[in-house]
Amino acid sequence: MEEQALKDLLARIRNGTATEAEKAFLENWYLQYQEKDPAGYTLEERLEDADAIWAKLQPAITHTKQNRLWPRMAVAASILMVLGASTWLLLNRKNKTNQSGSDVAPFTTVAILKSGGKTILLDHTANGKIAETNVTKSSGEQLAYEATNDTYTAVYDTIQIPSGGRPYTVKLTDGTKITLNAATTLRYPEVFSKNRKEEIELISGEIYAEVVHNAAAPLQIKAPGQIITDIGTAFNIAAYPDDPDSRTTLIEGAVKVNAAGKETTLSPGNQAILTGNSLTESSANLIQATAWKDGLFRFNGESVDAIMRQLSRWYNIEVKYEGTITNEVFYGRVARTRNISEVLRILERSNKVNFKIEGRRVTVLSK
Repeated sequence: MEEQALKDLLARIRNGTATEAEKAFLENWYLQYQEKDPAGYTLEERLEDADAIWAKLQPAITHTKQNRLWPRMAVAASILMVLGASTWLLLNRKNKTNQSGSDVAPFTTVAILKSGGKTILLDHTANGKIAETNVTKSSGEQLAYEATNDTYTAVYDTIQIPSGGRPYTVKLTDGTKITLNAATTLRYPEVFSKNRKEEIELISGEIYAEVVHNAAAPLQIKAPGQIITDIGTAFNIAAYPDDPDSRTTLIEGAVKVNAAGKETTLSPGNQAILTGNSLTESSANLIQATAWKDGLFRFNGESVDAIMRQLSRWYNIEVKYEGTITNEVFYGRVARTRNISEVLRILERSNKVNFKIEGRRVTVLSK
């Protein structure tokens, strides 16, 4: 593939006219080198990877009208040079920055569980049964609730993952699993009754839910301004107060979303968007919607402002702006385990924005 052809592809991705086949190829090829040093692979190895990806995607691609896709996907020689000069963000692990002698790492604040009348600092609590509760903590930031034989009483627990906190997964007594992103607070019952009439409440933030379906007792999750009812499903809810909208994205199954006096039933791959008093439905990018759960920042046409909101929650930073900030959008992905200086350095490669780190304050500067 010629360098100009790759530039044309990037332009189509930025303006939204790229085919699904083109986006799928670039996404899959890029993932091959996400956590590797690009300089450590020969042209032949890159071409072998490209051919393997092409073969894997070929059945789907042959059903598209795009017949000008690359016959051998010979992009390896030119892709690093072109991507490095574009707003597609390619991670080079050797290139790190620390703009002002300070840096911010992830996981610097402690998750808090309120259960059994106790306030528990989860990150300072050993794995195993937590005393005076029916909660067991295990590796990988997992909490599991055990049903008791006592007379049923509606008792609610609250878990808070502050900005800068480590995500946790809570397994409820019905088997439902809910994973919490940073800057998220969730309220839920310690034990469900038979009809599961107890309501889970996403007070603020973002969760990924894998609900154990019971047609006779559908589970409800209350989020700001809306109620989501399970119909056998896995879905993501993003409802941060500083975002312009709230989004419920369906991965599999079905959910009903009630908000703003309307009700919509989602099918997999769609999302309900609540903006003020308006509820709309659109197709969703499932990979992007759930990237946080897989330990990634994934930017797909994101503005600087939208990106900085994500970073402020993940790293527990204050964000300031100076000067006229670019309207350019950014593409790419970065592991969320990296220090903030590495993420900012990647954004700076666009030559459209600069940053200054001072303790926990990051200032976004015009170029």
